Amino acid sequence: MRVILLLMLLCSASLSAQDTGIESAAMAAERLLDQENTADITAFIDTYMGEVADRPALVAQIRALQRELAGLRDGIMLDVEDAGAILTLIGNGVEKRLLVAYDFDARRVTGLSVLPPEERLTFDPEHPEGAVKYMLERGMAGLLYVESDGKVLIEQPFGMANESLGVANDTSTIFAIGSRPIDFTVAAILLLDQRGELSLDDTLGVHLEGVPADKRDMTLSHLMTGQSGLPDFFHNDSDWDADLQWIGREEAVNRLLSQPLRFAPGTGRAHSHGAYGLLAAIVELVSGKSYMAFLKENFFIPAGMERTGEYGDRQDFSLEDFAVGGGPQFVGLPNIPPNWGPTSWLIKGSGGMYSTLGDLRRFYTLVRGDQVFDAEHSRRFRGSSVEVDGSVRGFELFSVSEPPSAQLFLFLNRPGDPAERRKIFRGLEGLVK
Repeated sequence: MRVILLLMLLCSASLSAQDTGIESAAMAAERLLDQENTADITAFIDTYMGEVADRPALVAQIRALQRELAGLRDGIMLDVEDAGAILTLIGNGVEKRLLVAYDFDARRVTGLSVLPPEERLTFDPEHPEGAVKYMLERGMAGLLYVESDGKVLIEQPFGMANESLGVANDTSTIFAIGSRPIDFTVAAILLLDQRGELSLDDTLGVHLEGVPADKRDMTLSHLMTGQSGLPDFFHNDSDWDADLQWIGREEAVNRLLSQPLRFAPGTGRAHSHGAYGLLAAIVELVSGKSYMAFLKENFFIPAGMERTGEYGDRQDFSLEDFAVGGGPQFVGLPNIPPNWGPTSWLIKGSGGMYSTLGDLRRFYTLVRGDQVFDAEHSRRFRGSSVEVDGSVRGFELFSVSEPPSAQLFLFLNRPGDPAERRKIFRGLEGLVK
């Protein structure tokens, strides 16, 4: 089940955290929970906490946390708040929250503790408009769609798409979609596998030149399943922005191949946006077409997706067609994807696109059916899933899928307070589960 995993981070948190080190620390803390060797615990303390007053007591505390949080790995959600990072760990119907307290100035973890249970929101499936009212009261704006048992319970835009132009959100409004293009990249790789043009068991060297020794055993399957060991992001200090700085495919591949691994391929699990960049490069190399051309030909056109594109490409749309992101980062006037420059290979394959409710529904209908994929290759998209994607420029996309007859999409361009938003997401799950 593809729950809200570190394999699919709350990207608004991850993008805003790239310059602070908090995401790296949070993911290291998540891995720490499964470390058996005292040496690994000591390495975490040395790397992320530094000097501590009572090291033996801290090691004992971490051992106690490991016992308390054991087995809660079905889903892991990451949020970044003023106090640090909160990891929500889910397993066997149990949910607990680990606070990774963080000093953003010193870039150090200052403590680890389990938080009290969080207040849960409940929305009435008979009156899903109550969820919209709740979000409007908190200054949020977007579009909510809920379908259960094959019946549309609600399809309701709310708030303003472009306040300065007086344009309200509607059902065809175009939103930035965060890391949702990961699903497009996965679909592309699965299609090439189905056609026999590549194999998920291929190592990188089958498709890329100059693969270093530590990555020679890395397979396409490792890239797709969080087992590559690659870092999450791979921008460097010379990039003006962690995802908008333009770099080309060759530079991206070279950067990724030169990155130190977090673990040997296949021996651990940690999300890497960069891994999907390598997959996007392989799509181009194997198909002989650009990433977007391949997606359009094989998925967007067959599905009838006419309002999906990349950053920097306005196509024939007007300003009024786009929702304006609510920040905290603002790029361009207005703050919309066509004004963010062409999609850089820093995020190609894992971000850098916009779409609509209708287009995403059409995409998932296509890849879950038999028009493109056989049963084996569509299985990736036919399971239950909960996904969260977003952008520091003020967009969030939350979706729940319970095939064959229940699904939910929430697009936000004024996403509100992160803690409140997290509670709303969990409450909305109850409308389809």
